[in-house]
Amino acid sequence: MKKLHILKTAISILAFSVILHNCGSKNITKIIQIDLAPAVTPDAKELTRVTDDNLQNFYPVLSPDGKKLLYHTIDPSQIGSKQSHIDLKTIGSQGTTPLLTEGCMYPSWMPDSKGFYFTYAVPTKPVIAKSKIDQGGINYVSPNSNGDYDHYSSFLKGTNKILFTSKIGSDYQLCTMDPTGLNFTLLGVGESPYPHPNNKEFLFNKKVGNFYQIFIYNLETGQQTQLTSGDFDYVHPKYSPDGKWIVFSKREKNKAGSQTSSHIFLMDINGGSVKQLTTGNTWNATPSFGSDGFIYFSSNAGNSDSKRSWDNFDVWKLIPNL
Repeated sequence: MKKLHILKTAISILAFSVILHNCGSKNITKIIQIDLAPAVTPDAKELTRVTDDNLQNFYPVLSPDGKKLLYHTIDPSQIGSKQSHIDLKTIGSQGTTPLLTEGCMYPSWMPDSKGFYFTYAVPTKPVIAKSKIDQGGINYVSPNSNGDYDHYSSFLKGTNKILFTSKIGSDYQLCTMDPTGLNFTLLGVGESPYPHPNNKEFLFNKKVGNFYQIFIYNLETGQQTQLTSGDFDYVHPKYSPDGKWIVFSKREKNKAGSQTSSHIFLMDINGGSVKQLTTGNTWNATPSFGSDGFIYFSSNAGNSDSKRSWDNFDVWKLIPNL
């Protein structure tokens, strides 16, 4: 009975804490509480886990018809380009399908919900590619990279262009090209562009001083409008399907420059009516609106790392109270 009691106690401790290390000869242990789910504020509801594995799931994007979810998975047990692949999950069904393997990342849907754009990193320099859900395979949009690192591609409906980021020299630049890969155009410094569902404009973030801020780029005037400010990183902005709201991640850092938290926020297209959606000790990132009313995002809930870093991320979803 004594051994059984000891075993039960050990199991209970493992369920709620992580033993990090022994300190010297005193055998001192430090216990870290594990958050098994993200916490939401009163401005969000219906928090639901979508994926559950031991890999890192990022950049979830729901198809325009609301039936399928693409996301970028990183396998830390692999090295180089073999770490990254794109997975597909059919909403309402169990399990996931590895769709494209080795060096495939950052997916975004075509308007017909049948195809998608992504970054293919197996070549010497990452390029923008495309594929079809029911056919598979990798087809280059442009056979050659436009810069040192082409990524974050999406279809810009307002101008019938492909919008993406590329590293040109020492800076990440906002770029467009035709769906055929021709007419490559530089628009200026910035990262993570995301097109408005109808208008000739897009969101992006770039560094202002020491921190990333969110901007809107108007393609008709070339004007850039800054929406955020302050000593935080505001990154990965995405429009809602109706173009009236913007979801993004807000990252905090300590004085040494290390990230200490990441949470999901919402604001209107003028940068007002800001709402915090997630809270607590989990790190929550790379959000996007779905056509089903949910916001899909990545969370390190259940992470056992003492620095709350990126050792495990799953996809979750919630509904904002708009």
